Amino acid sequence: MTHKELIDQVSANLFKQSGKLESRRSWLAMRNYLEQLDTEQLKSMLKDHG
Repeated sequence: MTHKELIDQVSANLFKQSGKLESRRSWLAMRNYLEQLDTEQLKSMLKDHG
């Protein structure tokens, strides 16, 4: 999986867990945060919450 694909997957999982659609602003803030993480951190998040 590419870094971008990992970000897409983690953000999708987080929104699924919250059970509601967040505002675009908070979604962008979360994406910006995830983009700062390295690939291993993203994979770990997927494993923990997948």
